Amino acid sequence: ATIEVYIPFFVILMYYFMYRYRRLSFYDAGLKKTLLPLGACGLCMGLGIACKWTGIYAGCGLAVIFFVVLYRRYREYVYAGKDIFGSTGDISHSRIVETFVPYTKRTIQFCLVFFVLLPAVIYLLSYLPFRDYSDRGLIQRLLYNQNTMFSYHSNLNSTHDFASAWYEWPILKKPVWYYSRIITKTAEGGLREGISAFGNPAVWWVGIPASLYMVWLWIRKRDNTAAFLLVGYMAQYLPWFFVTHITFIYHYFPSVVFVVLMITYSFCQWREKLSRQTLLTLVFLYGAAAAGLFLLFYPVLSGEAVEAAFVEKYLRWFETWVLTAK
Repeated sequence: ATIEVYIPFFVILMYYFMYRYRRLSFYDAGLKKTLLPLGACGLCMGLGIACKWTGIYAGCGLAVIFFVVLYRRYREYVYAGKDIFGSTGDISHSRIVETFVPYTKRTIQFCLVFFVLLPAVIYLLSYLPFRDYSDRGLIQRLLYNQNTMFSYHSNLNSTHDFASAWYEWPILKKPVWYYSRIITKTAEGGLREGISAFGNPAVWWVGIPASLYMVWLWIRKRDNTAAFLLVGYMAQYLPWFFVTHITFIYHYFPSVVFVVLMITYSFCQWREKLSRQTLLTLVFLYGAAAAGLFLLFYPVLSGEAVEAAFVEKYLRWFETWVLTAK
């Protein structure tokens, strides 16, 4: 029950609305229609940051995508300016030339409100239910806690038995062992309850080649969707490369949103290479494997009582996987 569960939810919404914005152009859809998903994206970003600072990581990825879209509109503007009396599809080049500068200015002004001012207001308001034993006002409480949190993380110099580095997360090297209880004790081990935080091997391990495949699609095929997924994935993952204090596998959870999408998109890319029946078979087998592993590990994800011998024989695949008390 860590706060990381809320971050992926808002990250999904942020990137969904940015994806909707990316598919629109103010040249043909009109300015107002493009601002709707952009505003929703900024609202969700504000809510995400109010949950945890790591929502800012997603904001960096959104900024990259946003400015790439604006650059694309600029390239269209330059192209249209070379043939002012021509048209592309149903859009006249004269309209592109006339609207680019004013629409771009209004879009950036809109973003300053919805991606800077609105998140700041939401973050401030998130301190309304916060109470301490002083007479600090709302802004003072916010500033005091920012300083406290930053000081804690920047000066943290402790260790933990279940800490793990960023490069160990995708391979599931060390789950976080949260809870364990001995129900009965026998020569074979007896019944145990345990809760550990770690991912589904069929998702996390397959996500490694899937992410590399996205890199290949982006570089070799200029695939914009693969690039979009990589930006979202790395925006959540890359900042942890530079964190020097202890970290845990649950910090990778927001990145798993994009792992799932990258795996799915990989299957989509095979539609033209494989027969429909073959592809459906592969998807079914992979889905069954993921579901099967979830059911297999469910006892040590949920705290369900299970035989200790079963955990040691079938669930503890590596020595670093501590799942129940011995």
